[in-house]
Amino acid sequence: MGEGKLSTRNELLHHFQSVGADLYTRGVVSMHGGNLSIRQEDNLVITRSGSRLGYLTGPDLVETGVNKDDANTHLASTEIGVHRAIYQQSLFKAVVHSHPVHAVALSFLDDEINPQDEGGKLFIPEVPVIGFGKEPAPGGFAREVAEALKTHAVVIVHRHGSFARGMTLEEAYVITELLEISCRILYIVRNMKP
Repeated sequence: MGEGKLSTRNELLHHFQSVGADLYTRGVVSMHGGNLSIRQEDNLVITRSGSRLGYLTGPDLVETGVNKDDANTHLASTEIGVHRAIYQQSLFKAVVHSHPVHAVALSFLDDEINPQDEGGKLFIPEVPVIGFGKEPAPGGFAREVAEALKTHAVVIVHRHGSFARGMTLEEAYVITELLEISCRILYIVRNMKP
């Protein structure tokens, strides 16, 4: 079911809970790390700052504007600026921000990650590392992330985490998981070489 067709708050919560739990159980976010959002016309629904993606509850979902602040904006994730920039520059309807360990580790070394496994080469052949060599900050590099996501399914902010976009949260989640699997393979192969 696409996010645009979710009709009740409970359906929306269940949708976020499912993706958040998958991210947490697969180890691509820590207890209070990462965030999720979907766009609904001129609004977005985003996880609250400090929420636990593996255990989301109703109050963890914050609805606010795509283009303007309102009374709820201060409750949203500190990455709201990046989510907004992505929606403002594209037609995508979902964003997953996570901290996949192997992908982040490789972002310390390279300004672009090029998966070599079959799935990675097919779906994410080039993963730009945004802000390579610069100090990351919450909500930083919003414009650069949004620009890169116009032509790439996922990007990594140097030493911080990934942003994946899609038409649904599931689509963005699948890309996130694929990124971590491909980076894990790259990491293993690099460490096997004599």
